[in-house]
Amino acid sequence: MTYQIADQRHPFMGLDNKICKNPTYWCRLHQVWMSDDDVKKKQCKCKQTFDMVGTYCCGNLVKKSIK
Repeated sequence: MTYQIADQRHPFMGLDNKICKNPTYWCRLHQVWMSDDDVKKKQCKCKQTFDMVGTYCCGNLVKKSIK
């Protein structure tokens, strides 16, 4: 399966090749829009550290506002 990125043809592409209904976050790594529910599902705000002791927020997650 080829995953699509957000571009001119699909400006609000989200996870799993679906259009994101409520885009709040931009993933710089995968180049897709994510809603609050997507971020919770993918656990982007609480990634495990390498030693599995603590957590951190993904550095590729950027909060954006759509006008």
